[in-house]
Formats: sequence, C-alpha cells, structure tokens
Amino acid sequence: MFYIQLKDRRWHKPESPVNKAAFTCKPSAVEAINEKSSKFALIKTTEYIRNTQQACYLEFRLFS
Repeated sequence: MFYIQLKDRRWHKPESPVNKAAFTCKPSAVEAINEKSSKFALIKTTEYIRNTQQACYLEFRLFS
C-alpha cells in the first residue's frame, strides 16, 4: 500500500520550464553549427560502415 502511494505521487512529474522556453527561443549560431557537424558526422559514419561492409563482402567472395 505504501509503495502504491509513493508511485502514484511520483507518477505525474511537472514539465520543466526549459522545454517550454526551447520553442520560443531562436537557436544560436553555435547550435546550428553543432547540428550541421552532427549530421555530417552521421553521414560520414554511415558511409564508412557501408564501405566496410561492401569491402568485407567482396573480399569474402574473392577469397572463398
């Protein structure tokens, strides 16, 4: 019974004001640059993984 009361008390957490402010604020130049570099890094990582998988596949076909 005590556990249920504690669980119900913590069930609905108030929303943080940081999330509400994020919609009204314009992103800074640094955040835009960070987002661009994150996307670039993700693209390059995906490309690297694809190339590695293709090389492994072709080597397997060549040497088997």
